[in-house]
Amino acid sequence: MTKQDTPVAEQDVRMGRRVNRKVSVLLTEIEKEEVPDRLLDLARELQRALNEKNDGRTD
Repeated sequence: MTKQDTPVAEQDVRMGRRVNRKVSVLLTEIEKEEVPDRLLDLARELQRALNEKNDGRTD
């Protein structure tokens, strides 16, 4: 997969920030609950993947 060089629309950037903020809040709430370690690890992995996607990095 190749990296896109097209500029991201400001609206998309704002939406990405809102999504990241909401995911961060949800992750914090998950960390407060009694959840299996595997589920917490998956939630953290999802957060990292979303951050990388928003930074323009893909694997």
